Amino acid sequence: MKKLATILVLCVLLLTSTIPAMGMDYGDYLNSALEFMQDMYYLDVNDEETIKAALKGMFGNLDPYSGFFDNQETQQLNDSLQGSFVGIGASLEKCDEGVRIVKVYEESPAEKAGLRDGDIILAVDGVSTFGKEASAVASEIRGEKGTRVTLTIQRQSEKLDITVRRDQVTLNPVSWRIEGDVAYIYIESFTGSTGAQFGKAIDEIARRGVTRILLDLRDNAGGFVDEAVAVARRIVPEGLITRLDFKSERLTDKTYYSDLRNSPYIMAVLVNEHTASAAEILAGAIQDSGKGVLIGQKTYGKGVVQNMFYVLTPEAYAKYSKKYGLHYITAVEWLAYQGLFLEPDELLGTIKITTGHYLTRNGRTIHGVGLAPDIEIAARNLPNGIDLALVTPLGNTETLTPGAYGHDVYQAEKILRAAGYFESSPDRMMDQETQEAVRRFQAENQIPVSGNIDIQTRDKFNECLNTLRAEHDPAFTRGLYLLESF
Repeated sequence: MKKLATILVLCVLLLTSTIPAMGMDYGDYLNSALEFMQDMYYLDVNDEETIKAALKGMFGNLDPYSGFFDNQETQQLNDSLQGSFVGIGASLEKCDEGVRIVKVYEESPAEKAGLRDGDIILAVDGVSTFGKEASAVASEIRGEKGTRVTLTIQRQSEKLDITVRRDQVTLNPVSWRIEGDVAYIYIESFTGSTGAQFGKAIDEIARRGVTRILLDLRDNAGGFVDEAVAVARRIVPEGLITRLDFKSERLTDKTYYSDLRNSPYIMAVLVNEHTASAAEILAGAIQDSGKGVLIGQKTYGKGVVQNMFYVLTPEAYAKYSKKYGLHYITAVEWLAYQGLFLEPDELLGTIKITTGHYLTRNGRTIHGVGLAPDIEIAARNLPNGIDLALVTPLGNTETLTPGAYGHDVYQAEKILRAAGYFESSPDRMMDQETQEAVRRFQAENQIPVSGNIDIQTRDKFNECLNTLRAEHDPAFTRGLYLLESF
């Protein structure tokens, strides 16, 4: 019962720090409930799992954004937020033949080892993938940094064994290109590298003398506030970017400013109902500064921020409380007030809790309201799963023939799929299926039928892309037209 008593004290402290006193002794109430459980349940109760369940219930009930995460869940959450993990750098999906590589990330271990989009993984270290889910195969591929994994893959008629050395993979959440006089920038999320990657993009855009930006924040669910602020400081003129207000006196309200005296950019920002949180901070700063307009649909309206706190295990809590006579439950409190660094095995997990809300430059509250677009346009659709805004016009100057592999083939396949000529997932390979789709495209567009992508076919592909965008993504088309008119 001694360990249970420690659990009770920890839970009581958590409760009393989050629930105002209303004349009820929550400690006695919770103590009675847990003692009743221990006494009545017909099996032994796992103390650690009990407290984890209690924490999940307590914090998960606050709002959709708060919760408790055990150490494994914390690692997964951190990997997602940081956009960085140990692995080979490839996205997978289940297919009839096994598991297919959907995307090999640039500069990843997978790319360096020679893996390609469309490769079918037949085995991992000799163990068949047949019948397995993509997530299960991904787990088998993961491992410690510096170790190796051998994948048996099928590439068209060829069977290959490719060994990949696992390493740190950092995903790039920023992609960009220049179309005519407009720079299109897509920010997928605000991970730990977004500010730096955006900085590289905007430096190159500035070097080329482009000042019109079509910024795509659609489906961007947010991420780190600091990263959104870092982006804003590169494009939003001087003044307030956002203000964070916290209820707790333990947290200091924050104001973020831009020092950019003369922003040279004219911007159109694409938003939709899934643009949220940190993405709304950036969109709101641009809109309030008068340097850009929002195009699309009203944003999600998540105007609250969360902080994460590592929580001590019951054993660590009991040890340090007895030693110092203090009752801190989070690692940051022990560090801040006692200079104490805790060991990893002294941490039970992480609490993520909503701590405050933010306001825009003009003092607007976003939470539950969202940002109204300056130009409201119907939502896009993705023909056959293709996001047309992310398709780059073809730029090949030489004819693409059988066996060609790379960027232009990939874009051509996406256009063919969006237009209904190509059923498979684009894989960058000019194989027989791609050639057959090109032949059908050429025949229907009165182009000499060869199955190759020559200059005439390339130009017709780009015309087709513009037509598809106008039909399926009116916000993108409107934004591009608006910027080109300046």
